[in-house]
Amino acid sequence: MRFRCTGLVLLLCIGTWSASAESKVARDWAKHPAIVQIDTGEDIFAIGDVHGDYARLVKLLAAAKIIERPANAEAADPDAVRWIAGKAVLVFTGDLVDKGSHSLKVVQLTAALRKAAAGSGGQVITLMGNHEAEFLADPTEKKVKDFAQDIRDAGLVTKEVAACRGDVGQFLCSLPFGARVDDWFFSHGGNTSGRTIAQLTTDFQNGIGKDGFGSPQLIDANSMLEARIGDEGPGGKAWFDPGKFEIEAPQRSAEQLLSSYVAALGVKHLVQGHQHQKIVFEDGQQRNTGQMFQWRGLLFLIDVGMSEGVGDSHGAVLHIRHRNSEEASVIDADGAEKSLWKSQR
Repeated sequence: MRFRCTGLVLLLCIGTWSASAESKVARDWAKHPAIVQIDTGEDIFAIGDVHGDYARLVKLLAAAKIIERPANAEAADPDAVRWIAGKAVLVFTGDLVDKGSHSLKVVQLTAALRKAAAGSGGQVITLMGNHEAEFLADPTEKKVKDFAQDIRDAGLVTKEVAACRGDVGQFLCSLPFGARVDDWFFSHGGNTSGRTIAQLTTDFQNGIGKDGFGSPQLIDANSMLEARIGDEGPGGKAWFDPGKFEIEAPQRSAEQLLSSYVAALGVKHLVQGHQHQKIVFEDGQQRNTGQMFQWRGLLFLIDVGMSEGVGDSHGAVLHIRHRNSEEASVIDADGAEKSLWKSQR
């Protein structure tokens, strides 16, 4: 999947997606659902915010034995990587772009992996993060300047890409916003606001149909793509802190609130990216900056700040196994794996 289009050739790269001057988007929701749902007994892998670091991503995928290790990670052709994870499911929780200097190659690699995995019975799901949504909403926004520059350097036109045209635009505009894989729900920012999958689907479809990718469903500060934990959260609270809306006398703990959100989705666990900073939970447990972390088996934080543009780590993969019992482990950039959580059943 080559993304370089220059001169008159650019005209041949313009696809069938459409976005009006009011930023409304025509999307085939049957073909590109808002929430992907998969039932599988196979291994699940998940990677948080890549943020344009192509070389680290390639090394990490090889360390986790998802792709065959190339001779040179930085120079590896995205279209030539070889999927070796069989029927496994790989989920990217969004924010492929910005901060690093090779966002377009990261996008190209995830698109190529989707095709490569399908050939072996596997699946790759790439979710939309807030950086992708913000670029599609306004490609001139300062926050997405790194990705916009990468697009221009490839001979593409940022406004055309943000209007869902060409291979890159069509890929970005087709990204789902969440995924249920067995008993695990994946999204970028985590906050489902207690909605069911059916309700989320309706809200995303209606929001984007009305406001395009600038919909509050995507870029509101407390949305499923933008919500924060800790000091950066709503009112300085985590999106799952009952005190943010039960100010007078909170009736539930954070664990109870998260449990209700999980139950509404029909799953057992929430997995999110977007948050690589230090977090202190209500029971005193502390997640350190750049650490993959789980809390009470309910919430799994997988953004470890892997991009050189962030610099917290060289990356990590969440690995979920279904054997005699369910277990989640962490695979680091050197291929070392350690248990993170195990079911008690």
